[in-house]
Amino acid sequence: MRCRFVRKIFCNRDNGYCVFVFHTMEEIPKEAKDPHYEGKGAEFTAKGDSLPDTDAVEADLQGTWIKGKYGLQFQTDSWQEIRPQTEEGIQAYLCSGMIKGIGPRTAELIVKRFGARTFDIMEQYPESLLEIRGITQKKLDAILDSYQESRTVRDLAALLAPFDVTPKKIQKIYECFGNAALETVKNQPFALCSVSGFGFLTVDKIARAMGCCLNDPMRIDGCIDYCMEQELQLGNLYQEKQIFQEKVYKQLNTGCRKEAVTELEVYQRLYQLVQEKHLYYTEGALYPAKQYAYECGAARALAGLLSQECAVPAGLDILLKEAQRELSLTLSSRQEDAVRKAFTHLVSIVTGGPGTGKTTVQKVMLYIYEKLGGTDVLLTAPTGRASRRMAESTGHMEAMTMHSALGLTCDEDSAETEDMLEAGFIIADEFTMSDMRLSFEFFCHIRKGSRLVLVGDIDQLPSVGPGNVFRELVQCGVIPVTVLDMVFRQGEDSRIITNAHRMQENNTFLDYGEGFTFIPAKNAKTAGDLVVELYRTCTDRFGTDQVQVLSPYRRKGDASVNALNERLWEICSRKEDGSMEIQSGGHTFRIGDRIIHNKNRDQVSNGDIGYVTDIYEDEEGTRKAKLTFSDGRVVDYTCDEMDMVEHAYATTVHKSQGSEYPVVILPWITAFYGMLKRNIFYTAITRAKQQVLIVGDKRAVAMAIHNTEFTRRNTRLGERVIQEYNRIEEKKKALQEENGYWQEVMNL
Repeated sequence: MRCRFVRKIFCNRDNGYCVFVFHTMEEIPKEAKDPHYEGKGAEFTAKGDSLPDTDAVEADLQGTWIKGKYGLQFQTDSWQEIRPQTEEGIQAYLCSGMIKGIGPRTAELIVKRFGARTFDIMEQYPESLLEIRGITQKKLDAILDSYQESRTVRDLAALLAPFDVTPKKIQKIYECFGNAALETVKNQPFALCSVSGFGFLTVDKIARAMGCCLNDPMRIDGCIDYCMEQELQLGNLYQEKQIFQEKVYKQLNTGCRKEAVTELEVYQRLYQLVQEKHLYYTEGALYPAKQYAYECGAARALAGLLSQECAVPAGLDILLKEAQRELSLTLSSRQEDAVRKAFTHLVSIVTGGPGTGKTTVQKVMLYIYEKLGGTDVLLTAPTGRASRRMAESTGHMEAMTMHSALGLTCDEDSAETEDMLEAGFIIADEFTMSDMRLSFEFFCHIRKGSRLVLVGDIDQLPSVGPGNVFRELVQCGVIPVTVLDMVFRQGEDSRIITNAHRMQENNTFLDYGEGFTFIPAKNAKTAGDLVVELYRTCTDRFGTDQVQVLSPYRRKGDASVNALNERLWEICSRKEDGSMEIQSGGHTFRIGDRIIHNKNRDQVSNGDIGYVTDIYEDEEGTRKAKLTFSDGRVVDYTCDEMDMVEHAYATTVHKSQGSEYPVVILPWITAFYGMLKRNIFYTAITRAKQQVLIVGDKRAVAMAIHNTEFTRRNTRLGERVIQEYNRIEEKKKALQEENGYWQEVMNL
């Protein structure tokens, strides 16, 4: 439909969504016409992304009429600019503000000189504009850049409209490829895989529509990266070559009538990527090059720490007794063993379930280290919540995240410095959450002679990122390990702790009652309804801060995180008259919304929970949200940055690692079959400090307790630590023998 912009009703500057009034001379449905317009043609309302907002140009809108709350409106799927043909129209277009560097006077001079041929001149003979008074080479370059960007972005939007590519992503394409963006998308669509936000499946759909050759090497490479990324998301650092090759082959031929890519072609591309060091092949396995470097580097650094000679401090047993007397506590033999290992070895591990005294052991270690004259202590954990809980429980308030200690500003960056961590005694708590990449950075930055104690619960879930570091280190056999298995903590959370330990003994007869309650639900819908009602009741009684809904699945039915968050948001979030909202990633955020950060960035850590405390527009008109976290940290985010934030009324069990909540509500039903595993259920209930409310089916509980299978993760860290340690020890032995030989020669 051919039309022209009239006025704005609404426009979101951040995501491009807008509602505008347009005028058309074409026939439109009667109920869509503005009854107050009395001129020729008709005015109507259209909505869509980045619609034209100037009357200097006509537009051809493509879409459908949709009846909604505000009557019949035109939903725009795509649009094309219709450039003016008359001299008056061309002059109005040039000075409309769409092309930077051209004002009314310059536009008048250009049209007076070139007339109706102006656009042809700008595209084919742009240097001719230098004939116009006031246009220098520098100004011409700015004019042409602006004109080309406007045209390229517009053409990209038209080309990619059928694939639901947002204006934000269109702009990313232009920023990546510049003026060559349109030709790149048309001729080399798989180059889009290098643009943030474009996955292989989306790009493959676009490429097929463009008639791309299905055995194009770029397509095969894109599929290889996609399949390897899937492995990383499953926690695997590598995949066996034959299995991986078959996976890529199958994905490339999905939806094809006949074989589009042969196994030989897949093999050839894999071989080439190995030659280019994009992938690494060893012992029948394919690694992404970075992950291979992380695994080998972590093993090498840790083996180096393990092979150092350790000076055992004098009077250790005396200090151990003194610490218990001064701190008014009594250690079990296992706890004493854990403390001794921390001072008789430079690297040791402490593992145990809730209530077994891991924090008590840390307090004693810190007391003894200080009595020995040590002042350079580092307490750290993988997440902000875990490090703050560590500070509160030990009394050492300087505890920090591993990211902060290493100068890591986000999940993908390398450490900002090569300097070693300035600490002689390091305790890393909740180390089960540390993935391979973070462990690599951590181990590589520990200086020689420092004491390192890794603390965690081996029965919890492994890290969200690839790797299974803590379990591999516990099981490798070359690091001293203490397993704490005696329960000390009692009180309001005694049923939680009791049941956690019963689960580890394969006992399905859990102790239900006050503090650990079961509410039956037949299916996911019933469970979802009950969770919502329980959340309403609990938050009315305790407050939103005190209650957390955990679900094993992000997207799976009415009891999943996404479904519950939507319903709980409706309960907790209220739209006040005149107050602003901010939209990002398909979510709407309002003042008062509870949120969780999903990435590590600057002073905010993955898993940090806070609230939206303000939404405002800055001096440039950019809408921003002010986020305040539990410890008082405040950040201001634009719409784009809010992609790192989600509603947090419900979160996944994986996301809850390292956190504690007074009350946990847990939907647990047989429909969650793939997640009914002991370590997932165990992690969920041990997040609660006072009360657990389980909604679901006791059969699902029993299935989880009996399912002791840990999701297998492909990693060889434990093997590599042993190999590196043995290599260093053999080298030391050989060196000692050589020194002994030369000493004998000297004595002759």
